[in-house]
Amino acid sequence: MLEAAIALSQTRRKADLDDLIEELRIPSISALAERRADCVRNAHWLGDRFETMGMKSQIVDVDGGNPIVIADWNEHPGKSHLTIYGHYDVQPVDPLEEWRSPPFEPAVRDGEVWARGAADNKGNHMATVKAVEHLFAAGGPPINLRFVIEGEEETTGIALPRFLRTHGGDLETDAVLIWDGGMDEDGHPTLATALRGLFYTQLRAKGAAVDLHSGTYGGVAPNPINTLARVIGELKDRHGHITIPGFYDAVRAPSPEELAAWKQKDARYVETVKGMIGAKTLEGEDGFLALERAGSRPTLDANGFIGGFTGQGAKTVIPAAASAKVSMRLVPDQDPQAIQAAFEKHVRELTTPGVEISVEVLGSAPPVTCDVDNDAARALREAYRQAFGKETALIRVGGSIPVAVDFQEAVGAPLVISGIAQADSAIHSPNEHLVIDNYHRGIEAVIRFICGLAEG
Repeated sequence: MLEAAIALSQTRRKADLDDLIEELRIPSISALAERRADCVRNAHWLGDRFETMGMKSQIVDVDGGNPIVIADWNEHPGKSHLTIYGHYDVQPVDPLEEWRSPPFEPAVRDGEVWARGAADNKGNHMATVKAVEHLFAAGGPPINLRFVIEGEEETTGIALPRFLRTHGGDLETDAVLIWDGGMDEDGHPTLATALRGLFYTQLRAKGAAVDLHSGTYGGVAPNPINTLARVIGELKDRHGHITIPGFYDAVRAPSPEELAAWKQKDARYVETVKGMIGAKTLEGEDGFLALERAGSRPTLDANGFIGGFTGQGAKTVIPAAASAKVSMRLVPDQDPQAIQAAFEKHVRELTTPGVEISVEVLGSAPPVTCDVDNDAARALREAYRQAFGKETALIRVGGSIPVAVDFQEAVGAPLVISGIAQADSAIHSPNEHLVIDNYHRGIEAVIRFICGLAEG
């Protein structure tokens, strides 16, 4: 079966890429209410594919959120069971003018497919869908399978976490493949040992009741932009240290083995990343390796700032209000609730007289640690070795997958977190793209992984 399925994946490469391109045309942006119909359409598109290949599919609505696609196949009583996770929702496309080709009109250039969602997460989850499709065509998967594909990952939604917490007892499985990652900067497949958590906020600053003439009232009126800029600036010092009292108290240090491995590749990582992002230098906390700062240290970043007059021409006003989005990436063992309390108190202390700043929580997810000494992790590493001809790098992932902790706590099975997007895939940015060879090799790797679990 293994060789037959791999042979099918080799002969059906064009069809596999065409199916990915078809899904990439669906503008399933979960952050935009006007795109909800597209999210629903994407969910049904996936559900139809699962039904066609022989799985039992259902579209689940939870509390008005974007629908969850659940597909099950349980024809091997007593054999291993694998759950595969992905998400069909994508990030907004702004700024649109920076795209080389329209974000939802996929373009193939230089061995890559360019479109929003190509790497995050449609290229990833379609590789798993196509792998299972080829296994069905070769006689049927050798183990029991479940797909769980959500539509709110990019907005830290509530639908899937609530579903897992409610139905976790009915979702017994031997492993969860969270296929929402990518390769490292050297082009090696990766396996996550940890994910950073997320605490994402919006700060709203209010001053006078209305916008004011900056000549008439300048020097006496409170200015929310000035204050908010000062507050954000003072959340970190010039050495990259976050100033929130107690922020670092619970941070778990990396192991000596991790540090030794990072030291060996840190200089190469720095040069590679500078080239990828187009920066003259990297920044961060003094006294830590770049690879430490990228995965094992917490962060604080301003993600957006709005206030006053920003249009063409001149309008000299002191604005009545300003707002900013600020996110923190958390590491084991930081608690988002404790960080929230300390953050809100610190913002209040930094606020100037006459300006009131409120903190709205937009999203929160705790950090996650993953054991990689289990049958599923070993099977994936071997599958990568066969499909990509490379060893798998064990990494701490700087990003967050909010639902990972819900799988871990509600379902209880080992998490295997990986993916096939190359490091410079520009996820969340204009011109997102995926190396097509990674997509095809990823399909082969998933076939080998599933068959490897059957042998374990």
